[in-house]
Amino acid sequence: METTSAVTTGALRVDTHLAKFSQACTALLTAIAFLLNQPVIVIITAVILALAALVPLISPYRLVYRGIILPLRLLRPRIVEDDPAPHRFAQGVGAAFLIASSLVLFLTTATVVGWTLDLIVFVLSGINLIVGFCAGCFVYYHLGHIGLLPRVRYEGGFHWRGV
Repeated sequence: METTSAVTTGALRVDTHLAKFSQACTALLTAIAFLLNQPVIVIITAVILALAALVPLISPYRLVYRGIILPLRLLRPRIVEDDPAPHRFAQGVGAAFLIASSLVLFLTTATVVGWTLDLIVFVLSGINLIVGFCAGCFVYYHLGHIGLLPRVRYEGGFHWRGV
């Protein structure tokens, strides 16, 4: 999701296997948090997503992927030409939902609302992981199209890559 590599052509690149790994980890953590009724896992996941969105180079998902998954050859990088900004936006939206979830779970008695926010992130990461549709990227593209966010920096605008 957040791997941008410098290429002589100037094209932006994304490692789709890192994106899938990040989505799987997010879905797993949000599910575990809900199933074990552990709001602290929601906070941890929110911090991970916030780091991935704001400072991709120190994203815990990226560090685990690069430091463990790749050396063990569990996955190989799959680099494609793509703008990483929509993916970071999606991670930021996920972080915002999980921060809101954490606040509701810790500061109110409205646990149904808190866990619903957590499960929204679970469902959207699962859809992205399984079907390949990134709802946050879709929103980013449309907000860029109407001028509220920068337009995507690759030709063709939003397109659903699938799995």
